[in-house]
Amino acid sequence: MLKSADLLLIQSRPDKFSTAIVDSTRDNADSSAYDHVALVEVTAANEIFVLHTLPTTGSIREIYAEFQKRHYAKIDLYRAKQPVDQNLVIKQAKKLLNQPYNASYVPTADGYYCADFIYYAFKGQQLFKLEPMNFMDQERQAILPFWRDYYARLGCAVPNGELGLNPNTMLRQNVLTKLVTLH
Repeated sequence: MLKSADLLLIQSRPDKFSTAIVDSTRDNADSSAYDHVALVEVTAANEIFVLHTLPTTGSIREIYAEFQKRHYAKIDLYRAKQPVDQNLVIKQAKKLLNQPYNASYVPTADGYYCADFIYYAFKGQQLFKLEPMNFMDQERQAILPFWRDYYARLGCAVPNGELGLNPNTMLRQNVLTKLVTLH
């Protein structure tokens, strides 16, 4: 069922960070509420790995069984609607490993955040498009207090409107097909 270059769109167990991501990136209460995305690699020996980046690890490649131990609330399996060169996507993703997590989401900062990592892995496939990032409350159209505090602690401005990507925007671009809920 899993193939290389498949994507895992994830809902974390709710905390302030994941809630802020969802609150500022989904269209409405009925739309997707993902806060993380990861890439699947299936080797010739049928070993399954997950390539992704987290605040606690930076960009990593881990065995699928270890990934499952992270106890996410929900994991959905998606695949690109258009044909992609799976080997090239995995090769590109492996070049992005062992980098720090880009906690600022600023495009010019070192490292990668989850959707940024996926964007660069697929860049040669021209699958995803960068869009202006949103850190605002969808109803009041003001920067969410969580993000104001978060960026104050980082000592930089909220990059609202700068080009970037998130799991919910990836879905709205209508380039992925949901295959199944894995968990």
